[in-house]
Amino acid sequence: MTSREERRLAIFPDNWSVLVLERKTASRDQPCHPCHELPREEQLRDLGIVSPASALDFPGNSPVRGKGFFVDRQHLAPLVDRPFRTKEGERFLLISRRNAPDTMYPEECTIANQAFHLAYWDRSSRFCGTCAAPMEMIPDEMAKQCSACGATSYPRISPAVIVAVVRQGKLLLAHSHRHQGKMHSVLAGFVEAGETLEQAAAREVQEECGIAIKNIRYLASQPWPFPTALMAAFTAEYAGGEISLQDDEIVSADWFAPGEIPPEIPDAYSIARRLIERFVSDYGTPQDLQHLLRR
Repeated sequence: MTSREERRLAIFPDNWSVLVLERKTASRDQPCHPCHELPREEQLRDLGIVSPASALDFPGNSPVRGKGFFVDRQHLAPLVDRPFRTKEGERFLLISRRNAPDTMYPEECTIANQAFHLAYWDRSSRFCGTCAAPMEMIPDEMAKQCSACGATSYPRISPAVIVAVVRQGKLLLAHSHRHQGKMHSVLAGFVEAGETLEQAAAREVQEECGIAIKNIRYLASQPWPFPTALMAAFTAEYAGGEISLQDDEIVSADWFAPGEIPPEIPDAYSIARRLIERFVSDYGTPQDLQHLLRR
């Protein structure tokens, strides 16, 4: 990976992808393809001014302003996760959001997350929810105001919880209807009105698998801009009950020892994977952890 000074970003929120532009000094170890379709650097505008399709003017104090580009991706869909180079030697790499943590610096991932989230907010808040009049950006604030009634709109953040439940050295993992293939993960869900995060964690586990939990402890959080979630991760201990599935949500669930973790689990970038790895580290052998980390 080249240095931060040699890289600039283009964010394509409609297709959840990022274009990384590396300077001529960038490494050329990876094979590259001709770059006819991709925009040249001088054609990309600063993040503060986006394409006409999404005319959002980021305020001057926005943490994302001036740190990248923000443009429509349009016809670039087939090019995701392939490197390209211009005739002048500039190297482009168009990557999907889900592969970004393996290719981008942490601060670049933060910029991309902010851009994805703000772009969704811009598209979904063009008109006032009170009177349906057009919304306008408020100068120097990440907010919009109705041009008619004055109602204010801020970027929506949807809190969600994800929890790793342990019973006698085994982890509760479930296969959900929304999971692809045979992927298993820890349980998660959105926080409801009036709940604490801990109450939401207990409710989700009870609703989806019929298990009561105790000793709920906060671990970490992760922005999840698909489109607006903020995930709060917890660990918890089994308190009672037997697995009883919420059929419209969960296909199957079981307790897994550190050496029995199913082959299909969330990708390394996700906080769900971090919870699983933490469990294996705490309850398994070094060999169990090494086997998991090699996946």
